Amino acid sequence: MSRKALSMAKQKQDKHDDSSLFMPVVSKATLAINKSAAGAGVLGLVGFAALFLVACVFFVTENYFVAMLIMSFALLVYVTGSELAKLFLTSFTIFFSSKHVIPAAAYLQETLVPLRRTLMIRRDGEGNVKAGPLVKGMTVKLPDNPLARDIHTLLEKNPNFEYAEYIAHEYYVQCHELYDHSSSHLEFVATAMPMFGLIATIIGLIGMFEGLGAEVTVEFLSPQLALALKCTLYGVLLAALYKIIASRFDQRLKALDYDFETFCRALQVLIDNKAIVEVRP
Repeated sequence: MSRKALSMAKQKQDKHDDSSLFMPVVSKATLAINKSAAGAGVLGLVGFAALFLVACVFFVTENYFVAMLIMSFALLVYVTGSELAKLFLTSFTIFFSSKHVIPAAAYLQETLVPLRRTLMIRRDGEGNVKAGPLVKGMTVKLPDNPLARDIHTLLEKNPNFEYAEYIAHEYYVQCHELYDHSSSHLEFVATAMPMFGLIATIIGLIGMFEGLGAEVTVEFLSPQLALALKCTLYGVLLAALYKIIASRFDQRLKALDYDFETFCRALQVLIDNKAIVEVRP
């Protein structure tokens, strides 16, 4: 066999080997993601269809507020799937508690309090995080929680900032995703509800114009006008309610980002000053 033929055969074999190594991994991951997403999507779609039919029943019986309220729940089910109860519980919690919903983020918030006080962390006029003045080898006392113990172990064995930042990120990312997704879901419903109110308004106006004739009375026009005005009002009110709840998640998200940035700066200061961390019970 010629040298050129051998080279072509080798290239073909290499391509075959690469595909045999690469494609199964990609296919399995893709199938796993699609299966999970498809399950949540089907559940959300079925739930939306069921609640939509219930809302239509109340709409026909002229219970317009109940119909619009159920319609908003249908939209929530559509975007959240099986996580609707989790969204309700999270929304209720953030209104009545100053702590983060996820325990890991609460540990970050709890640990940051003594760090901010001991390291004299503050922000300057430009928004940059500053610390100090500090003493080399100073002792910092932290509350007893998993994050404080991780930082204590890290500074004793391997005081590396990149790894310390990775540890802090593990305590931050889950709560960040929860707040971000919850805010997006509520914003979607807040945007969609006025549209459904407008649809109901148009339905009422169509019924009113279809009945116009030579003999038109106030008693005839009143129900259609009431339908148009009530549905518009209810759609706007529900949109405002969901917008308010979504803004609460946005506020918590900004606070969490602020805490994470400040905590990472505190870790950098601890490592640079070779501080000693003590975990108090």
